Amino acid sequence: MEFDKESQQRILRIAADKNEGRPVEELDEKIADILDLHPEFNPIWEEGELALVPREVNGQIVNPFVHTVLHVIVDQQIQMGNPEFVCDAFKRLTGQGMDPHDSLHAIIGVYADLYFSSMRRGARFDSLDYQTRVDSLSFKEQE
Repeated sequence: MEFDKESQQRILRIAADKNEGRPVEELDEKIADILDLHPEFNPIWEEGELALVPREVNGQIVNPFVHTVLHVIVDQQIQMGNPEFVCDAFKRLTGQGMDPHDSLHAIIGVYADLYFSSMRRGARFDSLDYQTRVDSLSFKEQE
């Protein structure tokens, strides 16, 4: 999935289908599952293309479209085991007691930081830096 108009339209269509109780195509079920992880976005999707504008959600500035695409990208990396270190990190974090959604967000944070900083510099995505940062993620439960 890319940060493009086609992906925008696809996410908006899936959100509308889901919100109106229409069946979601098998290929789109994973995106629908990701949308279920963020019910706070449900009223935003109803705004159509305005849903693509960053806004405050739960005290943070979020672009629901970008957030959903990042979820899809990292979730696919985990599901496909490519790169393997992402899958390993997810298993490690959840094994240390971190909630699976929070584990996904930790990895998404690393990916997003590297992706957008490389885009701003006009540089390639640094996979080695991605691996180094993801490998350094850990979770320690609060006592």
